[in-house]
Amino acid sequence: MTARQEQESDSTARCAGITIALSALASIAAVALDSSASGSDPLAILQSMVSLRGSHQLVHIVAMACIGGLMFGFTVLSQRLDLRRAPVLAGLIAYAAGSMLMLVATTIDGFISTDVAALFATKSPEAVRVGYWMIQALAGVALTDIARVAWVCQSLAAVAWSLAMVRDAGPARNAGLAGLATGVLPGVAVVAAGAHMTETVVVGILLVQAIWNLIAAAWLLRGAKPGKHAFRVDTPSARTLPN
Repeated sequence: MTARQEQESDSTARCAGITIALSALASIAAVALDSSASGSDPLAILQSMVSLRGSHQLVHIVAMACIGGLMFGFTVLSQRLDLRRAPVLAGLIAYAAGSMLMLVATTIDGFISTDVAALFATKSPEAVRVGYWMIQALAGVALTDIARVAWVCQSLAAVAWSLAMVRDAGPARNAGLAGLATGVLPGVAVVAAGAHMTETVVVGILLVQAIWNLIAAAWLLRGAKPGKHAFRVDTPSARTLPN
């Protein structure tokens, strides 16, 4: 790798670190600023969802952008760790799967649910109840199950990357050890909670994920110097060189 290529690679790593950090913080802010519908009966709840439709969708657009930002950042992290290493490649595949599932969950929560509410809010009382039941099935069952699988995939990715990092020396090893501690917790929480995903469990998962995201961002911002296993270039030995 030439000096120019190394400089460009370091610049990309720092850009990825900033993107991960900003995306992690923005996603937490989006969750905190999101408003939930309220009401004492199905019609009131649907009307509340319709009234919050614009702001609710804006929050989820921000969340989608954060998912894309994190995907970019962790793709660069995988490149720095060397995609030829099995744990690194497995981690990237798992994280990509989790990101796609999280995009589906965000679409359901931010757009499909509110569009269904708007479709049924002005209908007959019977139609209102049908719309309410549909939203309950979407938000209460489908959304929760999709998010659970996504969190497990992202947890597996963090663990896989951390296993690769602990095999390297210096800051990478320290980041890997911290990643192992934080990366496994979301998956454990999902399995332990089962179908009873309370708000406390969800917030806890998001905070632990944020810790891992910031650890990865800090490593990339420090230059993300690959360890001895990364960026190996096979060079011909003296015996294979032509005379």
